[in-house]
Amino acid sequence: MTQDLYFGISEQSKASKHRLDDARALLNAVRWRGAMYMAGYALECLLKTKLMQMYSCRNLRELEDELQQRGVLAMQATVFTHQLELLLRLTQSMDRLRQNRLLWPQFNLVNRWLPAWR
Repeated sequence: MTQDLYFGISEQSKASKHRLDDARALLNAVRWRGAMYMAGYALECLLKTKLMQMYSCRNLRELEDELQQRGVLAMQATVFTHQLELLLRLTQSMDRLRQNRLLWPQFNLVNRWLPAWR
């Protein structure tokens, strides 16, 4: 499918870097809301890239199938989500992040990001 072109590991990795650059530009322009919005997308794409690497999947469809087959992702859940906490849990990094006194409060701040902030 043509839409699969945007769900591959290299596309998600590139999108993460580009959205982070966009976030920095918006931050420098004192456009806080736009910066946080783009940073949220950067983190989302980065987590999806990491998951595809962890499970040796070429795209998000393969990743979703793999996670559901392993019982890591509920059948009604999806990796086609903007939920940063779910994606972080799937990387098995949540406990390690919670133990980091510097990063955990920052993640909680970032996790307030919503796609509806357009």
